Amino acid sequence: MAADEKLYGYMGKILRVNLSNGTISTEPTAKYAKEWVGAPGIAVKILYDELKPWVTPYDPANKLIFGAGPLVGTMAPGGNKMNVSTLGPMIGGWASSCSDSYVGGELKCCGYDGIVIEGKAHNPVYLWITDERVEIRDARHLWGKTTWETLEQIRKDSGDPTLHVASIGPAGENLARGACVVQDTSRAFGRCGTGAVMGSKNLKAIVARGGRQGVRIAQPERFMEAVRKARLIIKSAKSTENFHKYGTLMIFPRKQEVCGIPYKNFQECRIPDDMAAVMHPWKTLDKYRIAPVSFPGCGIGGCGRRLHITEGPYAGLKSECNQWEVLGTLQGRLAVWEPTFMIKINAVCNQLGLDVDAVGGAIGWAMECYQRGILKDSDTDGLKLNWGDAGVALELTRKIAYREGFGDLLAEGCARAAEILGRDSGYYALHIKGQDLYEPLRGANAWALGTTVATRGGGHTTGAPACETVPNLNVEKAKEIFGVDNADHAQSYDGKAKMVRVMETIHRTCNNLGVCMWNTVAWDVTMMGMPEMVEMYSALTGWETTQEDFDTLMMRQLNLEKAFNLRFTDFDRKDDMPPARDLQEPVPTGSLTGWKIDEKEWNRMLDEYYDLHGWDRKTSFPGRKALESLGLKSVADDLERIGKLG
Repeated sequence: MAADEKLYGYMGKILRVNLSNGTISTEPTAKYAKEWVGAPGIAVKILYDELKPWVTPYDPANKLIFGAGPLVGTMAPGGNKMNVSTLGPMIGGWASSCSDSYVGGELKCCGYDGIVIEGKAHNPVYLWITDERVEIRDARHLWGKTTWETLEQIRKDSGDPTLHVASIGPAGENLARGACVVQDTSRAFGRCGTGAVMGSKNLKAIVARGGRQGVRIAQPERFMEAVRKARLIIKSAKSTENFHKYGTLMIFPRKQEVCGIPYKNFQECRIPDDMAAVMHPWKTLDKYRIAPVSFPGCGIGGCGRRLHITEGPYAGLKSECNQWEVLGTLQGRLAVWEPTFMIKINAVCNQLGLDVDAVGGAIGWAMECYQRGILKDSDTDGLKLNWGDAGVALELTRKIAYREGFGDLLAEGCARAAEILGRDSGYYALHIKGQDLYEPLRGANAWALGTTVATRGGGHTTGAPACETVPNLNVEKAKEIFGVDNADHAQSYDGKAKMVRVMETIHRTCNNLGVCMWNTVAWDVTMMGMPEMVEMYSALTGWETTQEDFDTLMMRQLNLEKAFNLRFTDFDRKDDMPPARDLQEPVPTGSLTGWKIDEKEWNRMLDEYYDLHGWDRKTSFPGRKALESLGLKSVADDLERIGKLG
């Protein structure tokens, strides 16, 4: 499309900032919009085209790209997700993360769809973006502050207590590989180490304050009718009430029932019943909640809760409640009984700017190594890494953020830490492609496959179906979405590759449009799906787009992510396998007692997955036919030149 074509849904400009020389410019969003749709799609296109093969994650030549999709800033349900993407330090390849965000909407109201940041500032700085100007401001007085302190200081400096800020904490400043970017005080762009890349650029924060510009809609009446229908679908879903009440922690009883909670670094897949009775998260929320928390457009009415802990070891703490993975990767994985520990360590991670899964992965690995005599007190700064010790877990979290003592090793993530330490500790480092794993894989094969083949490393938000273990699943609706009869048969290997292939499109559609997947079939098969999202996009932009069109667009993006990884890493089929523990150890207790992943069946499932994409079974590399069918001939040529064409 013409670069000067008038856009609807998009603001029309992408901001480019070079921190090394201070230059600020813009380019037209129209250059990318039709072929790459939204934030992560546009980001992977820019990164693939512009990063030289010699660039490393902390190199000033690396680019950090923030973006807000076309549905952000509209009435679309869940249209509040902002994305950040880069060449990441956790896996050395594709890094991408979404977060609930006010900053994304503010950025669009300033007239921008995204920000491409490159170079490295000579001193700490932050970006100040309004609809009138863009400034690179001095942040030396902010360096060393937590994200909470940074937000407070920027609001104080500006005299505006309503500003929203995306910032890094000490973890990002110190290049802890699991550092993340935090919006305000509690919503993180998790996984991948994007906060460390931001820190490597001496960029402390991004502030956007819009006001004069709004999102233009091509067909307003049609769009609002599509929004109305989508909201009615969400409202009628049976899961909505409990989700609104407890957020992602609503799944605790079911996860315990189906062996979906890591315990003692995945030695078990459920927590002991007596522990579960003590630290049941619903009790904590009911006891300490003081206010609901939501983000613009949420069709559920908000899933967050503001808590005030009034008793126990963390009395006085005021914070937003944690999400599910904190309970899994920190509370359960580290075997901590104290009910409010999940709130405390989540708040600490948010303040320090640390991804909770990277923290849990590293500390879980260390505690198991200590249990088995691989690590001694002399290795751990004298700390006794006993299971269930909340104080030690919090101290290690602090050490990770500041790369202090033993924390310097843990800040590398469990995969690199095990490689550095040696001593046969690698078996206890549970990761995918170098990214610390929090998801239990044993017992839900589509979920496991989607998590394991993820281009950004272990993570469930780019292709892992969540429906396999849902109680009383609407099987007919699941069949309509996935085209399989056994979506509720979690331990079956049949049809699971097909489910992942479908979910890869659904997840990327959500991430590109800027829609929270908890408002969609990615979470509950009876919620808003592809037809509703495609209709809203068509009415918003004025571009008639079908589900088939979106499937092609999202598969184009997936293949470019894959090619991006092949350029910067040595990933191949071996990296699409589960950790050794999942293949070798049967689940010891609970409803899955005696069950483990069958390696032969896994490989059969993986073959089917590759076939569905037109990728080579032996190597996992994309084939020329598959790439050219998606308009990626030049990418096929690139891969052929480096010997990685399937």
